[in-house]
Amino acid sequence: MHRSGPMHPGDRPLRLVAIGVGAGLLVLFLGLWHVQVMSRQRYQQRQESQSYRTVRLPAMRGKILDREGREFAGNSPRYRLDLYLDELRPQFQEEYKKRRAELMARKGRTGSPGSDSILTWLVNRFRRQKTGGGITRAEIDQLNRESRYAIVSNTVADINRRLGTPLTLSEPALHQHFLNKTALPLTLIPVCTPAQIALISEQGWSIPGVELELVPVRSYPHGTLASHVVGHLQRHDDDVDDEEENGRFDYRLRDFRGAMGLEAAYDRELRGQAGARSILVNSAGYRHRRGQELLAAPVPGLNLYTTLDMDLQRAAERALGSVNGDERGAVVVMNPSNGDILAIASAPAFDPGEFVDGITPNRWTNFFLAEPATPLMNRATYGQYAPGSTFKIIDGLAMLENGLDPEAPFTVEPDPVRGGRGAYYLGRRKIEDTAPPGEYDFHRAFIRSSNSYFIHHGLRLGWDRIIATGLEFGLGQHTGIRIPEESPGFFPNLAGVHERGWSQGNLANVSIGQEITLTPLQLAVAVSAVANGGRVFWPRLVDRLVPEDPLSETPPIRVKPGQVRSEVKFRPAHFQRIRAVMRDDVLDGEGTGRAARVADFAVCGKTGTAEIKGNGRKDKVTWFASFAPYEAPRYVVIVMVESGGSGGGTCAPVARQIYEFLRNRERGTRAALAQNSP
Repeated sequence: MHRSGPMHPGDRPLRLVAIGVGAGLLVLFLGLWHVQVMSRQRYQQRQESQSYRTVRLPAMRGKILDREGREFAGNSPRYRLDLYLDELRPQFQEEYKKRRAELMARKGRTGSPGSDSILTWLVNRFRRQKTGGGITRAEIDQLNRESRYAIVSNTVADINRRLGTPLTLSEPALHQHFLNKTALPLTLIPVCTPAQIALISEQGWSIPGVELELVPVRSYPHGTLASHVVGHLQRHDDDVDDEEENGRFDYRLRDFRGAMGLEAAYDRELRGQAGARSILVNSAGYRHRRGQELLAAPVPGLNLYTTLDMDLQRAAERALGSVNGDERGAVVVMNPSNGDILAIASAPAFDPGEFVDGITPNRWTNFFLAEPATPLMNRATYGQYAPGSTFKIIDGLAMLENGLDPEAPFTVEPDPVRGGRGAYYLGRRKIEDTAPPGEYDFHRAFIRSSNSYFIHHGLRLGWDRIIATGLEFGLGQHTGIRIPEESPGFFPNLAGVHERGWSQGNLANVSIGQEITLTPLQLAVAVSAVANGGRVFWPRLVDRLVPEDPLSETPPIRVKPGQVRSEVKFRPAHFQRIRAVMRDDVLDGEGTGRAARVADFAVCGKTGTAEIKGNGRKDKVTWFASFAPYEAPRYVVIVMVESGGSGGGTCAPVARQIYEFLRNRERGTRAALAQNSP
């Protein structure tokens, strides 16, 4: 039987190794116990205090271009000076400690044991850690707020000193940013000037948290050009109206949405698809410098090609601006063979770029809301005006189609009060005529714009035929141009006439373009149908939307040209007669539209003047509706001016300038082709 004896002295090293291993295991056990048991709550809180936030990254907005690809709206690089608050955290903490000590001193707390026993002091220190050291939660919050503002103010003051630019810091704005968007930069200078960029670059700034950021910004290189059609943007940072984005993002970088014109109508296509970035933040909302990850890159929006001709658009606006005084009016230029809108102008105009940086209250009140100018109003598509004598194009065609003998004479009676002017008597009511008394046939009545003639034959024509013809030309209906700012005007149907109890007196007014309203665009569509023989087109303003990247898999969106809405099936001879008298209204010496005459370019037109009464105000709306050239119509030009003198004196000269531009350009094109031909 074996008995164990005392350990041999040679086994001593083995004993020491065993003791060391045991001690190591004990230390390891104690460390694991400390981490897993004693420090469990602290690590759990740290893990809970860090989380990811998703930031929405707006995509590059698509461009708005003319038919040749020239830019109405695009994107330009802009430098912005930002401040990341997380870089200032150490300074915030130091400032807080200093202010806290000052507050404690004011409250009579020295923070040292004094005469108390060490045990009592330690107990009090433990209690103060639990209760805030005698400082209320409101005081702590206020100290933090004041500390942050003091440090950021010092940073802003340093930037002011270096740039020589007075920057202001709003304490409430800083507080709101800290509470809601601490992980995102606080913008100090939204738009850095070239001089500021040069100073920042040359000096090699090392101010904590300050960074110069390059960001794309919506730009309108031609200012007010086509502003009502192109439209403008508005800030859209917080509210989300897209179901697919709702709730997906914790933060949203500065973004915009279309508020008017094509920017609004095609906002979804233009703004593209937003990207996303993940940011790791702590419980205070600060970002971690290396805790960022791009989850999805933004997809740029589609480029929108319009049917507009930039050169013609500029010529139309220049011509409209030649009207004496503060002009309020509109011009529409349309291709009568396919319905393409070549130019569309409204005055007064505005610069869409102002909305990118924000409108001051004073500017908004004194310019954008000023009456009667109301520059945001698109008078070409939204303004509703009585057409005056331009309506004689439509009811004159209806008269011819319904049996009017254009050669039959009609006598305009003299006005006993107004020498040299005619008048029409409907019962005891006298309706003034701008044409002189005498004998008229259809041709002379049209070019002299005789109210008496058209009232007489309009009453014989009746409500049903006049209304049916107007509705066939699309009056009182939206044209389908697909921009938000469009009005249908007012043109009654038979039921509406009966409901209103309209009489022969109302019919007399409608026969000369009163008591009904239309937009310049509606009149352009109607005159195009006269020029092309009866086809009423859906006007086309957008040609196509295509991705910026030619290798993109996104298919282009094309808008088919020449889409016919309806067809006015009147006899071709009657269309031809209307076109001929419109030509003579400009060429004949008696014609009211002779101020639109252009050499070697047969302009066909009709003037109009309508009176506006109401709210103690009396005004005029003047018109010139036209197409050219007579032999092969390629252009329809509608001019409307509020508070003008007359259609012939105010609007016809505007149309002449536009036609002169078109004639000269066509001559130049033919000359260039002749030089390049073999």
